[in-house]
Amino acid sequence: MRPTIVIGCGDADLCFISRHIVEHAGFSASLQVQPDDIVSGCRAEDVCALLIDGRTPAALAICEQINGFRSHREIRIVALVDAKAHRQALALLNAGADEVLIRPVPPVLLLHALTFTGAAERLVHGDIEMDVSARRVWRAGCPIYLPRIEFAILQQLLSNVDRVFGRRDIIKCSWPAGVFVDIKTVNVHVGRLRRFLAMDGATDPIRCVRGIGYGLRSEDEREPENRTP
Repeated sequence: MRPTIVIGCGDADLCFISRHIVEHAGFSASLQVQPDDIVSGCRAEDVCALLIDGRTPAALAICEQINGFRSHREIRIVALVDAKAHRQALALLNAGADEVLIRPVPPVLLLHALTFTGAAERLVHGDIEMDVSARRVWRAGCPIYLPRIEFAILQQLLSNVDRVFGRRDIIKCSWPAGVFVDIKTVNVHVGRLRRFLAMDGATDPIRCVRGIGYGLRSEDEREPENRTP
């Protein structure tokens, strides 16, 4: 059975072109228009990716629902938006989209976005573990789902646990190129990341260096009660 890509779109021309591209590349295409049908279609075992038109009603809610079961399934989410839809692009990324592409998209770029898995890489710091290619995070063995921006920030912090990253460095690595992001927005997303990682009473693993940026706490900083006198 060929892997399936769900195409969530109500535009007949875009559906036709997208279907031709994915089927020519060896995938099956499942065309869905209604939000409930798109989500239901993504629950099928053979589905590997969702291509969703940003003009689809409830596109953000669809991404969020699919993220509810992505901790158990590897499904790529790629969204298409208009050239000036910068706010929508950011909202879709926050809702869990892996890539947001601006229409029209070259077929090669579209296929790369839908099928990209990345090199196998696992990052570990203390009780935090990240599987980069599978987009999965665990804390003390418990799975944690992170939205796209928060995942990217944590990945950057885990890439060099001894470094403090400036806010502009975080923007450069965690947001799409060409999108304006206020540095205060970084504080908001780091705050969200902290809440995700500190669920169930876990310690806050992120330290803030005033005037510089953010980094990860060492084990001694996170668990002072375990220090040797």
